[in-house]
Amino acid sequence: MSDKFPDLIDPVLFAERRSAVSGELKIATLERLSDSVIDHDGSVNVRIEFGKEGKRIVVAGHIEGVVEVQCQSCLQALTWPLDIDFKLAVVASLQEEKQLNDCEPLLLDGDTLSLNALVEDEILLALPDYPRHEHNCLAHNHSEDADYSATDSQTKANNPFSVLAKLKKTGD
Repeated sequence: MSDKFPDLIDPVLFAERRSAVSGELKIATLERLSDSVIDHDGSVNVRIEFGKEGKRIVVAGHIEGVVEVQCQSCLQALTWPLDIDFKLAVVASLQEEKQLNDCEPLLLDGDTLSLNALVEDEILLALPDYPRHEHNCLAHNHSEDADYSATDSQTKANNPFSVLAKLKKTGD
């Protein structure tokens, strides 16, 4: 087991040695994830084990942590817990993918594997497409905003199209 979390590794070598890596990975280092989260200061705990099932290389792991995403109803911060288990099998082609039963395919582009990209992919797959609070956050936020109705009536009064409505009435 390693106390430093590496980025690029040789999955064949790690599988032959039945190696495991674990550590803390900063969210700020995961560039694609930054579009989906609000707070980039956090981190996730990761443990990845390498092994073989027959001739096939297997990568299994666990990701745990908390990220803040934006609620798609009220646009406020929403804390989203991560508790992700994954099991991937390295395949050389899409034909091998059809032979997998209990693993997801992991197609390598070369001889190395980016563990940061692997962790980032698993987190992105675990995030909801449209995160929302469990409660009705719009109704909750409107009841807390004391001046919401004043702002709403002020918006109607300052409507730039109200002049057009008057012209339409006089033109008829």
